[in-house]
Amino acid sequence: MRSIIYRLSFAIPAFLLLVFTVDAQKKQVSNADIEQTIKKLDVEAAKAVLDHDEKGIARYFAANSVINNPRNSLTMGSAGVIETAKTAAIDYYKFERAVESVQILGNTAITMGQETITMKNQMGGAGAIYVRRYTNVWMRSGSTWQIVARHSNNICK
Repeated sequence: MRSIIYRLSFAIPAFLLLVFTVDAQKKQVSNADIEQTIKKLDVEAAKAVLDHDEKGIARYFAANSVINNPRNSLTMGSAGVIETAKTAAIDYYKFERAVESVQILGNTAITMGQETITMKNQMGGAGAIYVRRYTNVWMRSGSTWQIVARHSNNICK
């Protein structure tokens, strides 16, 4: 009887260690998968803005999001982004985004990186190229990720 208890005293902790190790590995893989998903969504959101894709903008930007934009003002919600695109304040020939960092914090993801835009309209100087730094804050609701906050600023030369 003592032999069985002695063996179980080693077997149970070893089993629990194995279970927790496997669970931790699953979470690491899961975070890597989430990071790849967020990088993909971040680039797709830029394309939606470039294309003035209203459905895409509504998909990627939350209705209650807030954007601190490089025009020295705030843009409120996906409707604000759509309206800004309609008024040609954001009208680009080219919009490239390089995602440099993704941090996953539960149901929140933060992306940071660099954007290069080439202006189409006269407001920003047609053909003018701007390089800027950006931060997007994504939140997951159910299985959907959306930008809830964004900041971008032009890099001065």
